Amino acid sequence: MFIFNKFNSLKIYPKLVLTFLLVLSPIYIIGIMMNESGAQHVKEEIAHSLDSRVNLYMELLDSDFNRTMELMKEYINDEDLLDLSTSAEIMSELEKNKAILRLKQRLDILKGSSKFVENAFVMIPLIDRTVSSNVDAITELDREEFDSLKKLKNLYESPFIQMGDQIFISIPYPDPSISKEQTFVLVVEVSRPQLASALKSFTESGGAAVLDGRNIPSIVAEDLKGEGQQLFLQEMKEIGNANFTSIRNVKIGDKFYMVAHKESERLDIRMSMFVPSTEINNSLQDYQRWLLLLSIASLALIMIFSYLIFRMIHQPLKNLIQSFRNIEKGNFDIALKYPLNDEFGYLYDQFNSTVHQLDILVHEVYEQQYRASLSELRHLQSQINPHFLYNTYFILYRMAKLRDHENIILLANYLGEYFQFITRDGADEIPYEKEAKHAKNYLDIQTMRFANRISVHFDKIPEGALPIIVPRLILQPIIENAYEHALEKKPKDAWINVKTKLNEMYLIVTVEDNGGELTNEKIVELNTMLQNPKEVAESTGIINVHRRIQIKYGGKGGITLSMNEHNGLKVEMIIPLEGN
Repeated sequence: MFIFNKFNSLKIYPKLVLTFLLVLSPIYIIGIMMNESGAQHVKEEIAHSLDSRVNLYMELLDSDFNRTMELMKEYINDEDLLDLSTSAEIMSELEKNKAILRLKQRLDILKGSSKFVENAFVMIPLIDRTVSSNVDAITELDREEFDSLKKLKNLYESPFIQMGDQIFISIPYPDPSISKEQTFVLVVEVSRPQLASALKSFTESGGAAVLDGRNIPSIVAEDLKGEGQQLFLQEMKEIGNANFTSIRNVKIGDKFYMVAHKESERLDIRMSMFVPSTEINNSLQDYQRWLLLLSIASLALIMIFSYLIFRMIHQPLKNLIQSFRNIEKGNFDIALKYPLNDEFGYLYDQFNSTVHQLDILVHEVYEQQYRASLSELRHLQSQINPHFLYNTYFILYRMAKLRDHENIILLANYLGEYFQFITRDGADEIPYEKEAKHAKNYLDIQTMRFANRISVHFDKIPEGALPIIVPRLILQPIIENAYEHALEKKPKDAWINVKTKLNEMYLIVTVEDNGGELTNEKIVELNTMLQNPKEVAESTGIINVHRRIQIKYGGKGGITLSMNEHNGLKVEMIIPLEGN
């Protein structure tokens, strides 16, 4: 279910590609299975051939070395060898020399009996000499070598003796099991070069190795020297311990090999033939190339066919969807073009007609809302002006009655500036610097009226706040509200504070007083009136300002009311900076 839902959530082009892949996948899987079956058959044939060859070559080596050892057994009874090893002390020099020459001739025959014999020689302690088939026929006896070669070895179970890089087959006489003192040792040295040449000729690629019972190699392929040879020997040792006589795939270093292993039935030697897996896979590369070519061609056809469908169906749909998204953003200046006269041509024409009609309707509704809001704004502003006009005339009346001419002059000047600002037919929005100046002018007028009862504190305005554009007549009505509803009836120690703050997003103006008669219930009532101005029969003062700010800025701006620690009203006017 999750996969099905995920598939349905994809766009059209990926769906097309995946659908075609699913359709062609059975054919592709059958092709892969056929290729794997053929590859497995080829590998089995190669493995069978390798196994047959290692058995054949092992039989050849067995036969060759067995013939050599049979000849060595016959040489033990050689008359000259027996005389030199037992009666040399009573023989004349001439007789000894003749016997040595005849012995050397027979050693030459023994050496020539097999291409795997490097040298045939006999070690005779009685004459302290070694008679050899090599050029240096007679040499001084090497006692250490003699002691090593006279050890008892079973010719048909473990005939080989490893000494350094040399391999020997020796027959001591008499048998060490009968006598501790041997009169001579007949020795054949195995030719490592000839054995290596023969092993290399057995395989066209890869290599072969002959090992004795201690896994000491006679020859190992060139690419398995050093660390690779040690790894190979370790693998061969494990095979030998497991009595494994068939085919095995092994990893030596960073390469893989197919290894055929055969143990001799007559000799303590093992033959291992190995072929790199890369050589085996070379015969399969043609199949793999064709399969890869088929895969690439299939994928290319799928992509091309999917793209053609994308161009014919998905691309027009994509353009239509993008146009709808532009309409959601309020952009109605859209006209889709389609060169063909098919179903998409009809959809595009109907879309263009619908967008045109919708654009006309939106402009009509927008203009209607704008005119209604402007009318309401003018009406709210006109409600502010008469209220203050009444109060100022009462102040002048009292001053004239008291004949306070100086203050009348000051107040008349303040009133002139005040009503000049009120009645100016300029823009509905002004810099905050002018709005604040007008509010200070109003405070100066009220200070003349309540000098002994109400103190005023107007904080310094931040420099960055002065040029910010705000609606006209938003600060003075809030201050007027404090005088009218909180401070006018307070007999003494009344005060009003005006503060201006500026941050990255808002201009915040705070007006506080110490009216001292507020309660939590009254604050709740005032906030309810702010949130529902239509339910109030007559909107003046703070409600008017709040409504005007919201008409201008929407829900981002407005007025919040709270009670300060002196039970007075705290008014925060929030002006968004967006657009300034």
